[in-house]
Amino acid sequence: MAEPLRLLSIGAHPADVFDQSGGTMAHHAARGDWVGCCVLTHGARVHDKVVSDGMFGRKTIPAKRSLGRIMARRAEVKSGEVRRACARLGVKYVHFFGADDAVLTPNDDNVRRLARLLRQLRPEIVLTHFPHEDGGVWNPHAAAGQIVMFAMGLAAAVDPGDRRPPHRVAQTYFWGQGAARLGSTVFHANRPYFTDVLIDITDVVEQKLAGMDELVSQGYNGAYARKRIEASDGAFGVAGQVPYAEGFISYSAQTYTHLPLSDFNRRIAKESDHQVMNRYSYRVGVDSRPRVG
Repeated sequence: MAEPLRLLSIGAHPADVFDQSGGTMAHHAARGDWVGCCVLTHGARVHDKVVSDGMFGRKTIPAKRSLGRIMARRAEVKSGEVRRACARLGVKYVHFFGADDAVLTPNDDNVRRLARLLRQLRPEIVLTHFPHEDGGVWNPHAAAGQIVMFAMGLAAAVDPGDRRPPHRVAQTYFWGQGAARLGSTVFHANRPYFTDVLIDITDVVEQKLAGMDELVSQGYNGAYARKRIEASDGAFGVAGQVPYAEGFISYSAQTYTHLPLSDFNRRIAKESDHQVMNRYSYRVGVDSRPRVG
């Protein structure tokens, strides 16, 4: 690209932007692109060691005011983890939207607030949840994707009270891991969409792992981080013939003056089957070094 890109990753919960697109964010940050992330909810109810885990087996939970104070403290813990995880990836801009994670919906307030943020930051690329994830019915990830889509539409127009000019996002990529993973519920019965963009993150997989290791309160560190990267990024890697990759679903077709062919696909077309398998068989933390193309 002639000019640095502006890329914004928008997740429903504090950990979402990291397990879904941490490697891609690290690549763009290292290249000199502007990279930011927006966390829509405080996430104090989601996989939290104190709130969701520690209170699960109790006979009673604290009274409303006491519980509110506990959740506020846990939200602060999570925001600190997000900042440290972003630093591991080279991402400097973090915005905490602050919505309650009890019931996330694409309501007027959420959409207008996010539209104002988009006009302010003016990203060219947005990464976010697929709006029909798990059927798009109750899933907060799907709701987050719907909020983003409504907000992008509104951001491209004027809105009384916001003096910033309209802004149109050039391209949106939905996280494939959330939408195109192995199905396990009735909502996965009919899914005509698939990942059409794979980003090789083998060279930054250790950075992604370090970022996820910061997410202690959500339990995304340690063994889970390694299992998650091996199972999901490893699966996308096999599909893309590299050790580790992140998958995305393009929102819209893109226009070119010539037919696109990546340098990577052009290169591996000259490799034998065993050369390809040898390269993508690398495992983080097990083998000595990545076998990249």
